[in-house]
Amino acid sequence: MRYSLDQERNEVTFLFGSKVYRKEALYGAGLVFSDRAFVYLEAKGRSGLSITLQGKKPLAKKQLCALAGEFHNELLNQTLRWMVAKHNRRTKDAIVAQALFAAHTPKA
Repeated sequence: MRYSLDQERNEVTFLFGSKVYRKEALYGAGLVFSDRAFVYLEAKGRSGLSITLQGKKPLAKKQLCALAGEFHNELLNQTLRWMVAKHNRRTKDAIVAQALFAAHTPKA
């Protein structure tokens, strides 16, 4: 993933197509980083997206690079979580339904 650093503004900006990652993954990754950085999401044209992480405290260039790498890893993690949840939904729903049915069945 491409990103640019602006050390003066203490921020990292990612640019990519809006169909690369699901919005839920973007929001999830942003939430994970909300304790360390302000997260800005902006549409760029019809199919582009920009995510900017601005450190809440001053960060050196090396720290900004690390922040960018960690954010990208978290974005991949959130995407994988979404895919696993999507593929296991039927199983999860069946287990929950069975548990609710068992909880409401009178004991003999």
